[in-house]
Amino acid sequence: MAGDGRASGDGAQVIEVRTAAIPQVVPTLRTIAADIAMRQDFDLDAIEDLRMAIDEACSLLLPSASDGKLTCVFTASLGRVELSVSVLADSAKLTEDNGLGWQLLTALATSAKRTVTPGEGGFLSRIDVVRESEAVAR
Repeated sequence: MAGDGRASGDGAQVIEVRTAAIPQVVPTLRTIAADIAMRQDFDLDAIEDLRMAIDEACSLLLPSASDGKLTCVFTASLGRVELSVSVLADSAKLTEDNGLGWQLLTALATSAKRTVTPGEGGFLSRIDVVRESEAVAR
């Protein structure tokens, strides 16, 4: 697992984690998400929502990881956390929008989006999640 904490051009903090696409790493990703949200002064409910959102995004993508790798990018700026979870898949097929996992994910996030783009040796399947603190959303 590799982490790369850096600031983007707009001052946002970016952390990228590349790891094996196995369920055992999800608790670590949940902990990173919670730590970032705490540093952004999210309330306890929003922190737990973000932890569950990363869990749902991973559970939707892990089964399709064809090369056994998962990448998660966390971007934090004032009152906002963005998560991008991606895997290389053999198929461009996404899970259904009416699936329980996707419905839960969209309920936990300020916004969520899925994309699939052709890549080297397969399709890059990605879920992008944005969660804003209640103070920013008002």
